[in-house]
Amino acid sequence: MPQTACLVSGSAFVDVDDPGSGLGNPFAVVLGDDVPAWDLERRRTVARRSGAPETVFVNALRGSQLEITVLTPTGQELGACAHGFIGAVHTLAATGALASGDEVEIRTSATAAAVASVRPGDVVMLRFVSRPPRPADDLGPALTGIFPLPVRRPGSTLEILSVGSPKLTVEVTPETFALLRTQLHLLDFDNLLHLQRTAEINGVHLFCRDPRTLLPAQSIQVNAYLGEDLMIDRATGVSNAAQVSADPYVRPGEQVQIAQYSHQGRTAILSIIKGHHGEVQVGGAATLTSRRPADDGAAPVH
Repeated sequence: MPQTACLVSGSAFVDVDDPGSGLGNPFAVVLGDDVPAWDLERRRTVARRSGAPETVFVNALRGSQLEITVLTPTGQELGACAHGFIGAVHTLAATGALASGDEVEIRTSATAAAVASVRPGDVVMLRFVSRPPRPADDLGPALTGIFPLPVRRPGSTLEILSVGSPKLTVEVTPETFALLRTQLHLLDFDNLLHLQRTAEINGVHLFCRDPRTLLPAQSIQVNAYLGEDLMIDRATGVSNAAQVSADPYVRPGEQVQIAQYSHQGRTAILSIIKGHHGEVQVGGAATLTSRRPADDGAAPVH
């Protein structure tokens, strides 16, 4: 670890063959000898100024256990964050603390969240165990106050799915998905924030299927805890992984690719493998873009 705390910025779920394509989700990783002793207020200040939707604080790397804290710009602590996990492991590999072939168990708030393996080509794979689904049909009326059009596919059920970060999961038709992509600027932030707090969830995950295969193919994730400017997430491995893990049309051992969208268009391609007994894998490549002192409010140096 560096002696002086530093903030490393980068993106996960990038296209390694075309890093300039704009695909991926930004992350920030804070590491240094003194970071484990930081109090919550100091961490929240850095997370608010980092410019990333999630900031990961490396608390300890002991053998094969990695202890971290993940905060949103609004100070909300997350139990699981796939692109943040990938960013932390990739950053540690870049510093020489981890090497290709290493596996580490990632813990947040003293809870085992995922197992990460470092692969060649700047790729990190994460293995999660999904939680039992929670029925949530009673939350249907709340969706009408958040989205500018009816989103729920007729006859579908609402569930809260999680591999460590619970999301209300909503299946929509391909036609509704295409229309929603053009109206994301009309989402109601306050109603979304109210739903998240009352239902104890970390956002709403919407997906549609490929009409030919019936496999999940496209997704949108909204999360008020990221702040109003970052409400539409660019790549959410945990929500897509939780959905695939529970999907009756995906067979154990089958790999699916899901394109995630924001108001900017397609922002990520996620590869997910459904395992047995609730296990699911999701991973991708990462790149590092800048590094600066963690308490420096100035713009990063590239």
